Amino acid sequence: MVSGKVKERELIIKLFKERKTCREIADLLGTSKSKVSYWIIRSKKTGVLTDLPRGGRPTLLTKKKLVAIRTMLRKEERTQNRSGFSSKKVFGLLQEKTGKHYSMRHVRRILHKMDIALITPRPFHIKNDPKIVDAFRQEFKKNSKKNIWTTNS
Repeated sequence: MVSGKVKERELIIKLFKERKTCREIADLLGTSKSKVSYWIIRSKKTGVLTDLPRGGRPTLLTKKKLVAIRTMLRKEERTQNRSGFSSKKVFGLLQEKTGKHYSMRHVRRILHKMDIALITPRPFHIKNDPKIVDAFRQEFKKNSKKNIWTTNS
């Protein structure tokens, strides 16, 4: 299956072969002139319009490991009747599975890759008592009328 990117690149080359200028092609496709000229030059050099493989360190988590971790997390999610996980819990699980240390940011990326939501904090605490909060506010208002910049001994 050919992606939209590749189809756009093929169209750039087709229009170039029809003697259109880079500016005309860019205006027709609604893209930048530099993008058009880049793909024309790359097509002449390599003849390939697909993306090249990305560099960087290969991941330690294979697709099989990711699927295993995801199923384990989903199973635990069902048994505990909750939605989402803390990144610390997944951090420990990943460390146990792979034997490698991941940063919390990378754990969040992995969770996002697996389409798993993190637990979001509650806006109010369960044990929040509105009467106590109102009493505190009233007391605070009384004390706030005093000038805090003066020192009374």
